[in-house]
Amino acid sequence: MENYQSCVLVTGGAQRLGRAIALRFAAAGHDIAIHYRTSEPDARALREQIIALGRKAEIYQADLSDAEQTDGLIPAVLADFGVITGLVNSASVFDRDRFGALTRTSLHAQARVNAEAPLFLTQTFWNLTDGPGWVLNLIDSKINQITPAFASYTLSKLALEDITRMTARACAPKLRVNAIAPGLVLRSGNQTDSDFERVHDENPMRRGPTPDDIAEMALTLANAPSTTGQIITVDGGLSFYSPKSAGML
Repeated sequence: MENYQSCVLVTGGAQRLGRAIALRFAAAGHDIAIHYRTSEPDARALREQIIALGRKAEIYQADLSDAEQTDGLIPAVLADFGVITGLVNSASVFDRDRFGALTRTSLHAQARVNAEAPLFLTQTFWNLTDGPGWVLNLIDSKINQITPAFASYTLSKLALEDITRMTARACAPKLRVNAIAPGLVLRSGNQTDSDFERVHDENPMRRGPTPDDIAEMALTLANAPSTTGQIITVDGGLSFYSPKSAGML
């Protein structure tokens, strides 16, 4: 990117993919605003790690299911850094449910964090910045293989897919908006090591994406001034298979 002051806000930045993305951008010369909900020790440890790389870093606590806290996040970062050049919407709620046993509580809880928060964070970013800037949404390769499993989560990510394309049109030319749809990157829930490895073995590439793969793609999209409204799947080719063959039903 050009040599001007750059701050990247990463929601859910203290752990998992958010952490990998925050570290990759810090290594590339960006200051980092680390959002977290409950993982303060991890956020503080990441802040120290980024400072050791020679970059500025601050941490911000907010519950993204709460509209007031969500709306206050970007102004708080701007007050500290003076500028935001990139927003990574990585924070996510991932609770298992299935059609036939859905509850409105689960659906709404996941939609608020996974779709509504990125939408309103993007709107606030667009309203308060002079540009140029960019937004990156973390979706999920499940959008390419819709199954009844994880129904509320999948519906929220499908909404974020459309939000990405809509806001790309709405925010141009000030902001570019893109998304990554990762495959299975890290074990989650009750998944065993053997289940995790089996899914990767069934990929055409015989490997699954790593956190570094996702972080590198995030940096690539941040550095692509002519690219907006795109959703890039990074899943080792898993989407080529049917959900049944990939053990996703």
